[in-house]
Amino acid sequence: MACDNLQAFIKYPIRTLGCRLIFCCTGFAIVLVNFERRIIKRGDIVVLFPDTSFVLIQVSQKFWVYQIELSAEMTVDVTFQLSSLFFDKIYDNPILPTTPQHRELLEMWRKQIEWIEECGNPKAIHLFVRNQFQNLFIVMEREVLSTPVVSLIKPVSSTRQLFNRFCQLLSENFYSQHEVKFYADKLCITPYYLSRITFKMFQSSPKEMIDRQIIMEMKHILTTTDLSIKEIANQFHFETSSYMGRYFRRHTGMSPTEYRNQ
Repeated sequence: MACDNLQAFIKYPIRTLGCRLIFCCTGFAIVLVNFERRIIKRGDIVVLFPDTSFVLIQVSQKFWVYQIELSAEMTVDVTFQLSSLFFDKIYDNPILPTTPQHRELLEMWRKQIEWIEECGNPKAIHLFVRNQFQNLFIVMEREVLSTPVVSLIKPVSSTRQLFNRFCQLLSENFYSQHEVKFYADKLCITPYYLSRITFKMFQSSPKEMIDRQIIMEMKHILTTTDLSIKEIANQFHFETSSYMGRYFRRHTGMSPTEYRNQ
């Protein structure tokens, strides 16, 4: 369980192959969650799965978090009993507030995890940690599904459902699929109707959202890996590295190499 201020992630997407849990200890941050502007504050828990789009925009001076990342295998192991409704709600709202009582219990839970990690038997550690996270997710599911009161729940509009589905498809396919038509076809709607949805929900065209996601990920790869420009172009399914360079320059005003050197 690592303590961090997440400064290195500002304006870069935070991704996970399994599940990443972020516990806000102090301060606050402004983020984009599935392309919606939100605030994380002290006591909040952020639950990120692979299909969640999460970008830090700004953090306060005293912003500190604990974060834990579970592997894909461990994530499946500890969440397989959870309901699909829980995952739907977490996708729409992955930032969970806590009460003082919750925070006291979470601190006890965190200390138990640290104590378990000091055990010398790898098999026992895996078993204990799995059980601890399974218990945590069961409690989170209970809290998420019990609030708000059922009578106050508003039905999700078809526009919101389509927008959420578009965001999910984008997070899963943006490396290889850069055209609006692909996403519109997957949603069984026309590109024009998809553009009406994205303008209504996010004041951007679908193409702008696709390009924004690609450029954010490219910037992250350029600054955190030693992959060559050709390797990055292949990863994003560009025909040539020069074509990717022109695409990157059009959106940032500089070449990929200039951005990496900067």
